Amino acid sequence: MILPAVLLGLAALPSPQARPVPLDSTWELSGEGTRIEPYRRVRALRVRTGAAVRRDVSFVDGTIEFDMEVTRNRSFVYLWFRMQDVGEHEEIYFRPHKSSLPDAIQYTPVWRGDSNWQLYHGKGATAAVPLVAGEWMHVRLVVSGRRAALFLDDQKSPSLVMALSREPRPGHIGLRAFTPEGGAPAGQTVAAFANVVLRPGVVPYDFGPEPAPRAPEPGLITRWQVSPPFVPPAGPVTRLPDSLLAAKASWPSFPVEPNGVLVIGRHLARPAARSAAIARLMLRSDAERSQRLYLGYSDQVTVYLNGRPLFGGDARYSFDEPRQEGLIGRSQATIWLPLEQGDNEVLLAVADGFGGWGLIGLLDPLDGAQLVPPSP
Repeated sequence: MILPAVLLGLAALPSPQARPVPLDSTWELSGEGTRIEPYRRVRALRVRTGAAVRRDVSFVDGTIEFDMEVTRNRSFVYLWFRMQDVGEHEEIYFRPHKSSLPDAIQYTPVWRGDSNWQLYHGKGATAAVPLVAGEWMHVRLVVSGRRAALFLDDQKSPSLVMALSREPRPGHIGLRAFTPEGGAPAGQTVAAFANVVLRPGVVPYDFGPEPAPRAPEPGLITRWQVSPPFVPPAGPVTRLPDSLLAAKASWPSFPVEPNGVLVIGRHLARPAARSAAIARLMLRSDAERSQRLYLGYSDQVTVYLNGRPLFGGDARYSFDEPRQEGLIGRSQATIWLPLEQGDNEVLLAVADGFGGWGLIGLLDPLDGAQLVPPSP
């Protein structure tokens, strides 16, 4: 059995930079089964579905350490850091039921309450690690500017190195767990946390030099015009609101993230749990031609060209019937746009209810057509 660091003596002689964060009444607790109590010979935070936030902590760079115990039940166990609010922070979480699978751990930025896990996956966002149930694991996160590295137990090399998407700003820390329907039996906690320690400014990992910004891949759509949000009817969007289309020329444009994804929820507040917006592109062609568009979307999209619908897709997360992950990727759809000579308008109605609201597009080849930048 692995004992928590506090019992092994690792916290008995803290370094001058170490700042233990006691598990006491200064944590703001919420949710079902969230409590601080003696547990397995230490004082621990225990959670089923809920969170604990330490608002008097201001952390930006350095090291966060804690001990964590999980179960094998389907559950999600979180670390929040650089929190500006409950809906504005960086997030790392563990999927104990997916131990050693490619998405056992996950990084995602959170904007406006959206955890954008469907938009961040693969290298730098997810990783396969073993998560042992019923034993203490030591978690260490090293943060420096726009980069972070996650270590488990006594690892010398990190399990996951992340390029953080949010601006580096001091913020709170939080610990959370979520038990979905069909997870742990009623009343059973799914996570325990102990021995929380901060080391502000201590970065014991060499990230190497800051990577130079990479030029966007040829054909990648790097800015999208986007309408104000609206509440769509159930199912695919089959009619675009006239009130929004009347002002389409003046819709603001937003840049994509370094991974090429337009995170719509970063820029627009949802008016409802399931919301929609219209993304707009103008393509100028020197002749009639078919232009190939590789498209990724979350969750649902309807594509219009010059006022006519061309394509509809539904990539919502579904646990079963059918099973689909809902992860964005530009291989989700390949669309041949029948362009006319001159200017062509592409409108994409994107609806989302969960896991990240976004688009990614690549035009290939762009040998006779060009993107028309939106008016300033």
